[in-house]
Amino acid sequence: MPSEDLYFEALHDIIKDLVKEYIKKKINQNDEIKAEIMGILEKFLESKFKEYDAMARMAKVTAEVGLITAPSSIKDEAVSEFVSTFRKEIEEIIRKTF
Repeated sequence: MPSEDLYFEALHDIIKDLVKEYIKKKINQNDEIKAEIMGILEKFLESKFKEYDAMARMAKVTAEVGLITAPSSIKDEAVSEFVSTFRKEIEEIIRKTF
């Protein structure tokens, strides 16, 4: 037999879904609010894109500063280290952007 908590959790999820359906219905009945929500969503997505773009640019500038300040004898090693260190982060930024 499932525990009492499982039933409460299931009921909570069902109620949450019903509330979401109710809110969606009310939003779809009001074109003004729907348009306002869409505008807000567009601005939010635009700001997220700008955030990721800024992070990528910051990483680029950081790399450039590191390269111009590094001694010539270790520049090749520094470039290799930098690329390997930030490859995952840069790929993640690109994935989130697109």
